[in-house]
Amino acid sequence: MELVSQLEERFNKLLNKISELKEENQRLREEVEAERETRHDIESRIDTLLGKIQNELE
Repeated sequence: MELVSQLEERFNKLLNKISELKEENQRLREEVEAERETRHDIESRIDTLLGKIQNELE
């Protein structure tokens, strides 16, 4: 019976680890999305500035 208890304990630990990894994965996905949005905002601002410069040069 002790063997079954040990297996159950290990299984529960693995389930907990999976849950932790899922949470970390979600957090990392959110960080990546925030970085994408920031990059898009920066690229948009650069494009706007380049457009203004181009208009001034014409």
